[in-house]
Amino acid sequence: MTRSRVDLPSLYMALSFTVSIFIGFLDPIELPLPKEIGTVLLACGSLIFLHVIFYLRSGFFGETEPKLDFLITKGPYRFCRHPLYLSFIIMALGINLMLRSTLGVAFTFALSIPSAVYRGKIEDKLLRKKFGEEWESYADKVGFLFPKLRKQRTKV
Repeated sequence: MTRSRVDLPSLYMALSFTVSIFIGFLDPIELPLPKEIGTVLLACGSLIFLHVIFYLRSGFFGETEPKLDFLITKGPYRFCRHPLYLSFIIMALGINLMLRSTLGVAFTFALSIPSAVYRGKIEDKLLRKKFGEEWESYADKVGFLFPKLRKQRTKV
C-alpha cells in the first residue's frame, strides 16, 4: 500500500480560504459598503489568477514543492514571487465584500492572508534550495506578494 504525503501548507491555505468564504455566506452582520466593490475585486483577482495559470501551465500542481526544472520569472512573476497567492487573497476579500460580510473580511485578514504568507515562505525556502543563486538573484529583484517599489541599488 502506497503512503501519501499531506502537503500541510497547501491544506492550511485551502482550508483557511474556504472557511473565510463559508463564514461570509453565514454572517448576519452586513458591512455598509456597496457590493460592487467586492465584485470588482473578485473580477480583478480572477483575472490575475488566469494570467498566472497561463504562465505556470504544467507548473500548477497545487503543491508547495516546486515541480518544474526551471524558475519562472516572466509574466506576472516579474512583479512578485507569489502572484497566485495574491490572486487568492484578492478573490476571497472580493467575495466577502460582495457578500458584505464583516466576519468574512475579518477571517480573510486573520486566517487567509497569514496562510498564504506561510505557504509562500515555505515555498521560498524550497525554491532557494532547488535553484540556489538564480533564486537569490530573482528574490532580490521582486517582492514577496507585492511589487517592490524601489529600484535596487547597485553595489560599488
